[in-house]
Amino acid sequence: MSNIPATMMAWTKTADERGGFSLSQHSVPSPGKNEVLVQTLATSICGTDIHIWKWDQWSRENVPIGTITGHETCGKIVAVGDGVSESRIGESVAIECHFACWNCPRCDEGNAHICENGTIFGVEVNGAFAPYFTAPSINARTIPEGIDPKFASIQDPLGNAIHTLTGGPIKGATVAIHGLGPIGLFAVNAAKAMGAEKVIAIDWDNQYRMKIAEKLGADMVLGKEHDIVAEILSATDGRGVDNSCEFSGSPKALANTISSTRMGGYVNVLSVYGNPTPEIPMNELVFRYLHLKGINGRKMWSTWDTMHELLSAGKIDVESIVTDQFPISDFVQGMELATSGNCGKVVLQFP
Repeated sequence: MSNIPATMMAWTKTADERGGFSLSQHSVPSPGKNEVLVQTLATSICGTDIHIWKWDQWSRENVPIGTITGHETCGKIVAVGDGVSESRIGESVAIECHFACWNCPRCDEGNAHICENGTIFGVEVNGAFAPYFTAPSINARTIPEGIDPKFASIQDPLGNAIHTLTGGPIKGATVAIHGLGPIGLFAVNAAKAMGAEKVIAIDWDNQYRMKIAEKLGADMVLGKEHDIVAEILSATDGRGVDNSCEFSGSPKALANTISSTRMGGYVNVLSVYGNPTPEIPMNELVFRYLHLKGINGRKMWSTWDTMHELLSAGKIDVESIVTDQFPISDFVQGMELATSGNCGKVVLQFP
């Protein structure tokens, strides 16, 4: 590690208030056993980062003051700890942000993304709005061929989209995407790439993102001027869609999602809700015999395998969804743009 500096400047949540970030000095971490040290190439801004920026109830309860946040990231391995082959040094990687123990009942059953002893990189432990970070070697996933390394940080949100979609049928199915933030846009793209018969994209009033959804192949795009439930039912012969995915975090969107899914259909919810107790139309859920599933992160590692197949085949239009790139020095400007919603995915690049 002779060429690696002893200290670094990193964007850190330092104040108990909206925004509340400062560029603070930290020691460059050393990789422990089975860990790698990564020099950051790019870190993109996630909806979770926006929750932290807004400092809502969920963030206040889950993010310790003093944390370097940022978890959608990619970079180059520059050092390894005990138990990791030095052959990994120089490898370009993206990070799976759920750090698992690999030794609990959830890990044993194939659900390491909800490990009972797990931590979330860049939320509960220091993350990647920093020039260097450490991660378990197993979480550092080789960047596949067919993706520009500077865009490789988007694999976390793309994986979220694919994991949510696969909570129900996709190939030959009707799919509704509620909420056209970056993950919702990736879901539109992935659903078409994975063979959905019809994709209906729904937002409220973000015309910028609704136009991107059209470009990505959505068969219908609905907004505030529509009766969302009625329009979806009309487009599906009165039945509702097979597979509904809720990405917006809006209680109204959640209600619409439940009411516009066919009998026996699938409702998959990835959203983080600022108010953790939104109203839910329970009778609709019960009498429509719906499969309601909460989605957290990505399956380790089947989601990554599917994602890499799509990326390597050139089926994901990354450049249409990554609309803005800033140097990490413009962190505040990037966060404000991402919070405004007048963008697709915002990526922060490191020198």
